Amino acid sequence: MKELVEYIVSNLVNHPEDVIVTEEEVAGEENSSNITIQVNSEDVGRVIGRSGNVINSIRLIARIAAIQKGVRVRVDLRDDNPPAPKTEQPTDEVAEEAPILVEEEPKD
Repeated sequence: MKELVEYIVSNLVNHPEDVIVTEEEVAGEENSSNITIQVNSEDVGRVIGRSGNVINSIRLIARIAAIQKGVRVRVDLRDDNPPAPKTEQPTDEVAEEAPILVEEEPKD
């Protein structure tokens, strides 16, 4: 199973030398394994595809091959460089108070 996923992914990416595919047996479950894919940060978008179509197709192919062998498989893409969380930076500047405008009453 691992070899199949590795073959597919390495032919999709621009940096096939950076592709790492690992397979781990799931503890407590018989005939079940997790396959984790790691790629170069530039190739993550190629592996995911638009709306996740490529990674879902890889998962489907792996699942079909697993069914033929009578096992269960789960395929995950590992992203080591997640985007930085958007947090507001505190500023040391003190905001100036806006002047208060008072309308004068008309004099008769």
